[in-house]
Amino acid sequence: MRSALDEILNRVDILDVVTKYVKLRRAGKNFVGLCPFHQEKTPSFTISTEKQIFYCFGCHEGGNVINFIMKYENLSFKEAVETLARQYGIKITSYKDSRRMTILDAMGKLADYFQNNLKNSPHAMDYLLKRGITEQIIDEFRIGYSDRKLNIGKFLKETEIPKDILMSTGIIKASEKEIYDIFRGRIVIPICDINKRVIGFGARAIEKNPNIPKYINSPESPFFSKRTSLFGIDKTRKYIQEADEVYIVEGYFDFISLYTKGIKNTVATLGTAVTKEQLIKSKNYTENITLMLDGDEAGLKSSLRLIELITELEINSKMVALPKGYDPDSFIREKGKEALNKVLDEKKPILDYYLDFHMKRYGIETLEGRLSFIKNVLPYVEKIKDNVTKNLYIKRISELTKVEEHIFWDGTERKELKPLNTQEQIKDIIGKKVIGILINNPNLIEFFKEKGVIKFIKDNNTKGIIEKIMDFYEKNLGFEVNAFISTIEEEHLKSIACECALMTFDCGEEELEKILMDYLKHVEKKFIKEELKKITQQLLEAEKRGDDLVIMGLLDEKRQVLSLLKN
Repeated sequence: MRSALDEILNRVDILDVVTKYVKLRRAGKNFVGLCPFHQEKTPSFTISTEKQIFYCFGCHEGGNVINFIMKYENLSFKEAVETLARQYGIKITSYKDSRRMTILDAMGKLADYFQNNLKNSPHAMDYLLKRGITEQIIDEFRIGYSDRKLNIGKFLKETEIPKDILMSTGIIKASEKEIYDIFRGRIVIPICDINKRVIGFGARAIEKNPNIPKYINSPESPFFSKRTSLFGIDKTRKYIQEADEVYIVEGYFDFISLYTKGIKNTVATLGTAVTKEQLIKSKNYTENITLMLDGDEAGLKSSLRLIELITELEINSKMVALPKGYDPDSFIREKGKEALNKVLDEKKPILDYYLDFHMKRYGIETLEGRLSFIKNVLPYVEKIKDNVTKNLYIKRISELTKVEEHIFWDGTERKELKPLNTQEQIKDIIGKKVIGILINNPNLIEFFKEKGVIKFIKDNNTKGIIEKIMDFYEKNLGFEVNAFISTIEEEHLKSIACECALMTFDCGEEELEKILMDYLKHVEKKFIKEELKKITQQLLEAEKRGDDLVIMGLLDEKRQVLSLLKN
């Protein structure tokens, strides 16, 4: 494991990994973007390619490439090392010991098994071909079929996959008579993560049966969640970043049709309504999100419920509503890409669309029409958290209905702009500066160590990190930030170390030495004063007891400390 870890730290570029998950832009010699670990408006997530670390100045998460994968993918340290080793072709002896990797391998083999079964199932192939799904598309998306006669027991035996591995995903079940999968009689579509690993499946029934659901997904598991997954993100991430926009559709075949017809900056929910988690994940790649939904009233209502969430996340969101009776799949297959592009050109903010929709449907020429318009529209305006945006919509409603603005404000909470958050108080800012100097100037570590005053540092965080720096330097006969970060087990210390590593110092070595000396004198003097205070208190207590022997000892100790302070 150690040699694999060293090779990962030497070979894997943190920028290459993080850009799969976060949209970054250059800022000087670093890269910055919106933090994937907390909601923020201004980018505070920073990547240093020079030091191969990340740090968020907002939520204080930090570390190297392994720590990033651990946090984002919710993996253990061992699993993160194995994941990166696998992606970059680095051999690791303990790979087979990872249950997570075993499950992901098994899911990939199951996808291959379903795909091979599809090619031996003429009626299933015929169904897909009639929908415009060619063999080339089948191969690209690894589309498969689960026949009711499929022998899963035989598959497990041939692949030597333990039964409990796939049973833990909920896809495979066992009865007294047989082992079977839950997708029987359905087209099966693999769902992949950003690294193209199969984490689940979506399945569509091809037999018309009102007693069974048309679509089902893999059950929820530690490896798969409908709320957080986005179908197609493994294929479209780079196109989304290039276009700086993403279209979100609600179905697998909607996505496949758009993607294969050239609209590649697209993702799909798993046949469900858009969730907060999916919006946050999409925002990692672009802040421009357009919902492309069915053209009926249900599609509109599905979008309206997101208004409060979208304003909270500060997403530049728009909506495209297709003509009634169409979904993205049927529209592009029937009308073509050019016709769809014309519809896309007419996209507008969700609330704007709703205002227009309601005016066309009910009118505002009559008193009843205006009242109905206000009654239906105002609740959505009230959900807007941004004060400026809210003001603009109230102004527009006032102009449309000829009702004065203050009437709407009388029934609506007028939100004040929040003051900017003040900087968090830092207990030992000088200590952090010293840590930054040592990390960025390893040649001064020995100089600092020789002064022998580490014992005087009271701040546990500062002392703990400096001790680790000196220990690493001594053991490795040098200092490398990326490797050093891997040795820190305590998350809060790792965060501080990353923050300090990103500090910059516009002065020479002589000036840096002076800063270190001033700090050393400060902590030593502070330590001595605290010792004097402690001795003085002990003297008062000894005098009250009349303990002359203790008094003599304390006075001698006090003389020594005063002499030290004077020197």
